[in-house]
Amino acid sequence: MIRGLFALALVVSAAAGTSVLAQESRSGIGPIVACADLARMNFAGIPDAPTSIISANLVASTAEAPSHCRVRGNIAPNVGFELRLPVDAWNGKLFMQGCRAYCGVIMIEEANDALKRGYVTVATDMGHTGTILDAVWAYNNRNAEIDYGFRATHVTTVAAKAIVRAFHGVNATQSYFRGCSTGGRQGLVEAQRYPMDFDGIIAGAPVAPKAGALNFYWSAKANLTESGRGILSTEHVYLIRAAVMRKCDAKDGLVDGILEDPRTCDFDPAELKCGGLTSGDLLRRGDCLTEAQVEAARKIYGGPTTSDGAHITPGGHMPGGELNWLGTIVAADGGAGQYLKLAEENFRFLAFAEDPGPAYTLANFNIDTDPERMNFMLHFSTGFNPDLRGFRDRGGRMILYHGWQDGPALNTVDYFEAATATMGGHEAMADTARLFMVPGMDHCGGGAGVNTFDFITAIEQWVELGKAPESLIGTHKDPVGTETFSRPVYAYPDMARYEGAKDRIVPEAFKRQAPKKE
Repeated sequence: MIRGLFALALVVSAAAGTSVLAQESRSGIGPIVACADLARMNFAGIPDAPTSIISANLVASTAEAPSHCRVRGNIAPNVGFELRLPVDAWNGKLFMQGCRAYCGVIMIEEANDALKRGYVTVATDMGHTGTILDAVWAYNNRNAEIDYGFRATHVTTVAAKAIVRAFHGVNATQSYFRGCSTGGRQGLVEAQRYPMDFDGIIAGAPVAPKAGALNFYWSAKANLTESGRGILSTEHVYLIRAAVMRKCDAKDGLVDGILEDPRTCDFDPAELKCGGLTSGDLLRRGDCLTEAQVEAARKIYGGPTTSDGAHITPGGHMPGGELNWLGTIVAADGGAGQYLKLAEENFRFLAFAEDPGPAYTLANFNIDTDPERMNFMLHFSTGFNPDLRGFRDRGGRMILYHGWQDGPALNTVDYFEAATATMGGHEAMADTARLFMVPGMDHCGGGAGVNTFDFITAIEQWVELGKAPESLIGTHKDPVGTETFSRPVYAYPDMARYEGAKDRIVPEAFKRQAPKKE
């Protein structure tokens, strides 16, 4: 009873902004209250994050996770979250896991690796319930859009820290965030808007809300005739991919199906044009491209432009990532790929100040005027503000990464260059944030290159030991989880080059190389 009252006093004092206990490490020390008691405590007074606990249950230890208190709760009005607090093996730190796509679910299971290390882990549904591909929750719902854009991640962090203090009796010594895709955007938003929330942030393949939606739209439309039939077939995608590799694969010193920096590849789809043949039967051939197919591929690589050819995003899909067109841009049934639905979902419910709703189709979108109309929503959702000075001044550290085979890769490169200029150049930026562009990796993983990294150890060493990552060792895992090779990925703008004297499957076979100056 006394311990429970003491914990309640901690919550009240934390809400008032006072310090109750000296900040000391309690690594490996158990809680000061029983797990079930958390459900009976009042967290409504947490500043800016009035919280209610729905359930608090003790979970026995397993080979994969220590014994922990599983807490589910809600932050007014609609932000759901789950928190897992180690009972006997807490490392003294907090770890937040980001979400994906439109969220609507709590992806706490993706933080099991951190829980196993002894972290308190937490995740949020970002303010609504739904499927990750469903945006109807945002239909003229500004509160939900604000939660999804920036509020939910922050208030969940605030609530999690207060509950940790109530359970363990002290604040977490460090707080970390990790996320990819929408989770990557969450990480950038936190660094830009709430630099006090996290000491270290791992932000992967961050979604650029406007540029991403425009690329979905542009890529989908580029491969469709006016009647809605696909222009490129699956066979053409493999044809283009093979041509790209023949021309550019050896540029990094190794022919392995991976482009170290796709920007150096000067492939033009016109190199595959069917010479002098105009028969309609060519649409079904897979050994060359018609004029229409050449133009479709060029548009996919080039990215969105206005009707007079002015670029409106940093670029389109990169050479080497053609297999990612399958299903997304080029459908097996000859119709529209998944990007069409994703673009329509965004334009209907999330892209504009006033949502046009479910009757809206891509035929209604005006490429010359509507991109400007999308800027209003960036006030809520963008994570691409290049000003990281608040995060720097707070002592924050960020690892930013993106796969070169991922469609929006140039959005992240463009952002990092803008942020670097804002922060005073590459040397100054390197003290706060480092970008790792991963050759051959798809969106958040997969692909022909290395696709698995120990980001947690890297960010811990940077934050806690001052050891900034010059490179990361990545491992390629196939779809069944078998590790086949490892390579270093160097901090941007440097890259790896194969030396030729060692086994190509080990990191020692590659050396750091600065980009060639024009």
